[in-house]
Amino acid sequence: MTIGENIRRKRLEYDIEQQELAKRVGINSTQLCNIERGRRRPSVDVINKIADTLHCSADELLGRNVS
Repeated sequence: MTIGENIRRKRLEYDIEQQELAKRVGINSTQLCNIERGRRRPSVDVINKIADTLHCSADELLGRNVS
């Protein structure tokens, strides 16, 4: 799965709308939509903010299995 797909999956798991997640992270909803669709790559800072908001690790969003 791509980072965008992972973000979308976690966002839906917590029942958070794109606009709400974008607001919490400090980006606009268009940017988040483009990230989820794979049209844009988020910065490391944005990845970390999304991970914190979705209660997961950046590695999980990146699709990395760290044991």
